[in-house]
Amino acid sequence: MALCRDWTTITNYLGKETAAVYQRALFLCRQLHFSPHLFTVYWGLHEVALYRGDYGESLELSVHCLRIAEGMGDPGLLLQAHHALWASYYYQGNYTQALAHVDAGLALYQHPTHEALSPQYGLHDPAACALGLAAQALWQLGFLDQAAQRQQELLAHANRLAQPHNIADGYGGVASVYHLLRAPALAQPYAELTLHAGAEQGYPGLSIAGSVPLGWSLALQGTPETGLALIEQAMAEDQAMGGQQIIQSRNSVMLAEAYLAAGRPDAAIVALDRGIATFARHRDLLCAPDLWTLKGVALLALGAAEIEVEACYQAALALAQELGAKTSELRAATQLALLHQQQGRPEAGRQLLNDLYDWFTEGFESVDLRAARQLLDELAGIP
Repeated sequence: MALCRDWTTITNYLGKETAAVYQRALFLCRQLHFSPHLFTVYWGLHEVALYRGDYGESLELSVHCLRIAEGMGDPGLLLQAHHALWASYYYQGNYTQALAHVDAGLALYQHPTHEALSPQYGLHDPAACALGLAAQALWQLGFLDQAAQRQQELLAHANRLAQPHNIADGYGGVASVYHLLRAPALAQPYAELTLHAGAEQGYPGLSIAGSVPLGWSLALQGTPETGLALIEQAMAEDQAMGGQQIIQSRNSVMLAEAYLAAGRPDAAIVALDRGIATFARHRDLLCAPDLWTLKGVALLALGAAEIEVEACYQAALALAQELGAKTSELRAATQLALLHQQQGRPEAGRQLLNDLYDWFTEGFESVDLRAARQLLDELAGIP
């Protein structure tokens, strides 16, 4: 088990060595019929499967964890079983089940007892993980005020954690949600703290988790080349470690947005096509529809045929509707309505955007909803 933890720190669950030592531990635990260690091995193998994009296997292993925890009646193990399950359901796109396990897990969490166990379970605090994932799920579902509230709870919780890697991981989650909420200046300090902590503590996964949103925030605040260098280096390091499949769409979106900020739409398209190809293999859902929306934006900047641009926006809409990703759907609809306005036929996109805007019940001060409202007023001729 000590080898499992050591290899996890170095390879972020992606190295062949990590999988091999977990498999050896699994064999020994089955021979000895020792349930607590068997639980920990199943939990680690769930993370291995999750990071490589095998979400079905991850869920199956998480269910094994839940059965062991329930059989033993151990609240700490039950918390970690919910920890595994909320991640497995989330990455399959089952946000309702994921949020249910978040609530169940948070009800069991006790600080500092459960933070102290983080080296055995993903090298991050389970409550910080729950709050960050809940914020992402709520953002995707279109509940933007609730997403922001969960993010602030995450920040408050990260500030009371004791272990440096847990604090940094929490701050990385805060920065990631600020990216979703389109707040680069607010993301920057938390991304910087995550990057520096990862470098100081020797955790390459944390360095990557800080570098990408930091590069994105710098690019959107006026220093795109500096930001691009950070993102490109971090993504290269991630690939050298095996590539965390669960974050590729998000990273590709941030890289493409940085390229667009630098006035390089051709490079943005290359990054987006790479992200789209990865999504086709692993279906990493966070920001996935935005890949097609941004490709349409980049094609339009290059003077591509409008039919090609519109096809990208329509693909983004279709995927967002399939995933129930309302915020990404709003972004795609806004760009499509803007395209129709530029074509001199504003009514073509107005009804779609208006119906979608009317679906939302909160988040009206968010960047996305304010942009949609402004465009709707322009399309209606309201000064």
